[in-house]
Amino acid sequence: MNIAQKIIITDTNIITDLSNANILGKFVSLDNVYISDVIKSDEINSDTGNKSIIDKFKTLSATPEQIIEMMEISKLNRKLSKYDALNYIISRDNNGILATGDKRLKDFSELNGIEVIRTLRIIELMVENKIISKDEAINACTLLLNNKSTRIPKGDLEKVIKQYEEDKAVC
Repeated sequence: MNIAQKIIITDTNIITDLSNANILGKFVSLDNVYISDVIKSDEINSDTGNKSIIDKFKTLSATPEQIIEMMEISKLNRKLSKYDALNYIISRDNNGILATGDKRLKDFSELNGIEVIRTLRIIELMVENKIISKDEAINACTLLLNNKSTRIPKGDLEKVIKQYEEDKAVC
């Protein structure tokens, strides 16, 4: 995966996880990270994370045609909220990668040819692209492991921690 491709943040749990992992600032500083202006204005609040960092996200605005399509998709597929449909459309139309923790949106988007990543993959990409170190990734995953609000399975976090610890031992 090319981390230079547009990454479209679709929901607050990705932002909250990265904030709780203490790496949101480095993620937001990437030139290719965007959030829908609708999501930013309607769903983001101080509970999501550090508002001054979140305010640095670049935004994408939906066109009137995208809004009409959003209504059609959400009407046809009742499992998707209007926001989900809009994020799918914006990602598709901008050739972006969708960053979401929402399983329904993930499944729908992948079925329709959109690449989807989640928090742990973002952390891995940040390490692969030398945005954060393996030590920072271990710390980020440890913070998430000890955070009750994350939806990331404990076993997945432990697996990533173990892998980076093993990688460090080999170097």
